[in-house]
Amino acid sequence: MRPLLHRCVLLATLTAQLLPLPTFHSAAAREPSTPETSTEPSNLSRTWQGIPGIERTPKGRIFISWFSGGRQEPAEENTVFLTFSDDGAKSLAPLRPMAGPRAGSRSYDPTLWIDPEGRLWYIFNRSNRETAAHGVYARICEQPDAESPAWGPEFRVGFDEAPFSFRMNKPTVLSNGDWIMPVTHSNSPIRDWFAGSRQLQGAAISKDKGKTWTLKGALKAPEWALENMIVELKDRRLWMLIRTGGGVLWQSHSTDGGFTWNEATPSDIPNPGSRFFIRRLASGNLLLINHYKFTGRSHLTARLSTDDGASWNEGLLVDGRGGVSYPDAIQDKDGLIWMIQDRDRQGDGEILLSTFREEDVASGAATAKHVMLRKSIDRLGFSKGSNEPLKLLPADWDAKAAAERVLARLFCVTAPEVKGAHDAEMAFDKSRAYVVAEVNDIQAGESADWPHIYSTLSVVDLNTLKLEKTLPIAKSGQVFENHTLEPGACFVPRILKIDAKNLRCYFASESPRNREAQTWYTDFNLESGSFENRIHRAKLKTSAGIFDMQPRYLHEDAARQGFTKPPKDFGLYIFDSFKTFKGKTYVALNNYPGAQNALAELNKSNDTFEVIGHFNDPSDLNLTESAINKLPDGRWIAICRQESGNRNYTFTTSTDGKTWTSGFHTDFVPSGSASKPTFDRFNNVYYLGWQDRTTINGVSRSVFNIDVSSDCIRWERKYRFETEKSFQYPTFRAHNGSIWLCVTQGDSDKSRKERIMFGRLE
Repeated sequence: MRPLLHRCVLLATLTAQLLPLPTFHSAAAREPSTPETSTEPSNLSRTWQGIPGIERTPKGRIFISWFSGGRQEPAEENTVFLTFSDDGAKSLAPLRPMAGPRAGSRSYDPTLWIDPEGRLWYIFNRSNRETAAHGVYARICEQPDAESPAWGPEFRVGFDEAPFSFRMNKPTVLSNGDWIMPVTHSNSPIRDWFAGSRQLQGAAISKDKGKTWTLKGALKAPEWALENMIVELKDRRLWMLIRTGGGVLWQSHSTDGGFTWNEATPSDIPNPGSRFFIRRLASGNLLLINHYKFTGRSHLTARLSTDDGASWNEGLLVDGRGGVSYPDAIQDKDGLIWMIQDRDRQGDGEILLSTFREEDVASGAATAKHVMLRKSIDRLGFSKGSNEPLKLLPADWDAKAAAERVLARLFCVTAPEVKGAHDAEMAFDKSRAYVVAEVNDIQAGESADWPHIYSTLSVVDLNTLKLEKTLPIAKSGQVFENHTLEPGACFVPRILKIDAKNLRCYFASESPRNREAQTWYTDFNLESGSFENRIHRAKLKTSAGIFDMQPRYLHEDAARQGFTKPPKDFGLYIFDSFKTFKGKTYVALNNYPGAQNALAELNKSNDTFEVIGHFNDPSDLNLTESAINKLPDGRWIAICRQESGNRNYTFTTSTDGKTWTSGFHTDFVPSGSASKPTFDRFNNVYYLGWQDRTTINGVSRSVFNIDVSSDCIRWERKYRFETEKSFQYPTFRAHNGSIWLCVTQGDSDKSRKERIMFGRLE
């Protein structure tokens, strides 16, 4: 074993139609019947940031907004911020939170707008997916040029009768004096951050200077249609452009000031599925800032149209890099255009400012003195002059309280007849989760020796958070079209979405000490909601060739590399969650009784597991049930369950996945117990889960910790699950902006393996 210091250092360097819509009226904006306020967080730690907005007062003060908070967007901790500058952004006022989390709701997508009365509006969205409450909110500053700008309380702008509404972009003042605000909404309650295919595009119109708003239009467009913008054309028609996921902006027109709109159709303006900006300039020409000749979110370009959008010039390339997005802009009284954007939200988290004039966009040149491109306004990790990684959690974070909130919302996803259940995994498709587990209808607990163990699939509706149905995958002696399963347990099922229509379920059929176990797979069709009536042998590729996926072939490959433990005829499992790196799928293989671990790559046909390398040293620790990931520097890392000695977890690393270091202990996992660990990465934050040897009322596996880190060096405790019902063998998966979990729990026996619980982690 390496000395502790050496070990720590090693890890450290480790489709479209017009729909009818009722008219919605808001509460009075200036005098809300019940002013709504939120707790403004004192902690300004930011691990990601983006989605900026900009406005400039007649006297020259620049206001800039964006949002951050939590480990990603979306997350319940999201908070909207504001800063301003009186010297052209040479210096900025301290960053101020304008609205923070409140009772499970997040604040996001801030927009700045100065109305014709000279008031500065700070408009943002607030969403709570647990209660399906999603609305547009605002705060108003009556005197934005005051030495210390004073902001009124936050209030809901309107659309109280719309179950789901949000907006992204600035309002526009029409030639008839009406104010019009682009709004994305839905007629049905949405229990998620996004409405998906149920999102409609519309416009809110105010005829009383923002006191009340009427929501009009219900345009359908492809999924991920949102963040629309509206501009008035010279013939007084309104032109709505809509971001979509279809590769181009969609469009619609209104001839009556926004009250009715024609059917939305694709425009000829390419867009990668990202926010754009369009506005009429003082000259009467249109300015479009969008991704142009792009690869993904690259090449933000300002372009001009002198014919009301019928054609556009080549424009001025503002930022040609990748990961640049979400432009917002204003033109000041002197004709200077001020543009804000973000870059690399989850990495550098840069907020960037550019200035240029219409003539620069016309010529495509960036040589004039007034042209300033990509000035960094704020950058994560550098805001306070430090290169140290930012803390991920507030100083007063309570890991146990956070875990208790998670436990309170978990629900059972195993069938009523099930008496024993364990070792679940899951996959997702749109609004459903698919949870596989090994179960039995006779007794609590589980064992590979029990032939009554079978594998099931549970289908969960993520909108209602209810179990839809459970289906058997395979059981002892089951007759399929092409094969009858041998007697024995159908153990340790795993699941993977292999294409848009199918999930693949793997399981091990085994009878310890009676026959060689075999890993099988069968496919579940998402459209029909049923399994094929066939099973197929999974394959194992080793240095000696391709074989049926059986324990002996994994053992023989390890033995060729010096592994000395005896072979076992059962126990070969796909253990860890499937993980993708650079388009390739990897997984940790495990033979629990044989104390074997290996890293494997799954082929493109998803039927063969190629062994890359084995990590079993030191052999006297009996390492098993590992979880893998990659360190920030690209090296592999694995955390292994230990079955001897103090039974604490060990870690091992590899530069190529073939050769691994001997296992070592770490100081940030001081009291681990022999049970399944987890090692995931969500939005650039590592989640390390491990069973603590501490017990609750003597129940084993009753304490489980989840620590988070941005660098795998400094770890913070985010959750500490404590329950005498046990919390063991969890799995965590990200889907549609959430992290979900499934976990084994129980009541009656020492093993506490009776049901699978499912719910949202965060």
